[in-house]
Amino acid sequence: MRLPSFAGVTRPSRYALIAPVLLLVPHAAVALLLRARGTPLLADAGFWLLPMRRLAMSPDLPAGDAAIAFAVALIAAGALALLSFRRANWSGAGYALAAVVVVPAAQIAVAAILAVLPRFEQRDGPGSAFAPGSDTAHVVQGVLAGVAIIVAAVLVSALTFGSYGWSLFVATPFLVGVTTGYLANRRLLLSGRATARLVLIAAALGTAALVALALEGFVCILLAAPLGAVAALIGGAAGRAVARMGQGGGKPLASVALLPALFALEAATPPDLPITAWASVEVTASPGAVWSALTGDQSIESGPGVLGAAGLAYPLRGRLLGHGVGAVRLGEFSTGVARERVTEWVPRRRLGFEVLKQAPAMEEMSPYRRVHAPHVQGYFETGRTSFTLFPLPGGRTRLDIEAHHVLRVEPVLYWEPLARLAIRMNLSRVLDDLKGKAEAGGRTARLSNARVS
Repeated sequence: MRLPSFAGVTRPSRYALIAPVLLLVPHAAVALLLRARGTPLLADAGFWLLPMRRLAMSPDLPAGDAAIAFAVALIAAGALALLSFRRANWSGAGYALAAVVVVPAAQIAVAAILAVLPRFEQRDGPGSAFAPGSDTAHVVQGVLAGVAIIVAAVLVSALTFGSYGWSLFVATPFLVGVTTGYLANRRLLLSGRATARLVLIAAALGTAALVALALEGFVCILLAAPLGAVAALIGGAAGRAVARMGQGGGKPLASVALLPALFALEAATPPDLPITAWASVEVTASPGAVWSALTGDQSIESGPGVLGAAGLAYPLRGRLLGHGVGAVRLGEFSTGVARERVTEWVPRRRLGFEVLKQAPAMEEMSPYRRVHAPHVQGYFETGRTSFTLFPLPGGRTRLDIEAHHVLRVEPVLYWEPLARLAIRMNLSRVLDDLKGKAEAGGRTARLSNARVS
């Protein structure tokens, strides 16, 4: 069975029937996942516009649910983009709208416009504008245009609007694919495989330009690469199909002009996803020994592992300036110093503090000392952290930690599992270090008491 192609056509009536179904697929997935977990669904305007964000906001979201929902959303967006390009082929217009239909906040409005778009007279029939082969000038144009879109998008989205969302991580690479695929094929038709290679080359050169211009570092690009590559390849297929139809007239390129509006829209409605993490460890030492280790200022001895290699922030040491509620605590991280205020102080039982000044969330790997990447500050923050000590039989102690964070980057279902993994690794490292120090301190105290006796 042959799969639908971007080069085909979809009539208005068929589009009006299928597009609403594809629009509702992510909503249905979210509703089913929430129902399976027994979480009530609030079907307000936020749910209808951004269903994935609503799922991400549910407490204790399992990583499996997040992966399923995100995969469903991407598949639905890809199918809607295919249907929308086929609809634009029928009308001979609307390619710019079809190219931005992958952005959730814009999907409903775009689909509504495409559903009523009339047919426009075409000067050229399908296939009259191409022959098999390649045109070096147009290939180079396509690659350079893709590079320019990536650099311009980061300058406008990240540095101007401070927006990291679907438009930057999905719509931009999709438009890179559309633009490169269309320009490279608009006179002589390349194979689908050759077009895909050109699209990936354009994306690779664009990301290399971001590093060269100190706009991004290697780690962020590496983390976003899988998502961007998929979107770019789909866009490349769409751009090639429009060129193959011989009726684009350059109209697909007009979609790039819509990016700033999408960036501004997402900047006005940023995500604010709370992430709460818990971890626990049993310590073969008394609560007093654990408390001493907790309030001490010794450095964490174990290495950071993967977090250090990736440049993500990891704790080095905590120093208390005073005692009791209101005291200042300095949290020394690999990226800087966080200033904290003690909010809970119950000796041998509970210690809590809130962050007043954040340390950068990461230090980008780059050939430059300073990278102009706003996401290292303010897009992932720590709020409150608390330690609770529970006495156990045999002079042992259970030490619990609870940490609250906020993530402000879309797509949240893509970035949240990565953030949770980094949090979990940091919490485990802290608890293991405290366990080692408390048990060593307890052994020292017992030896001292034995000598005195």
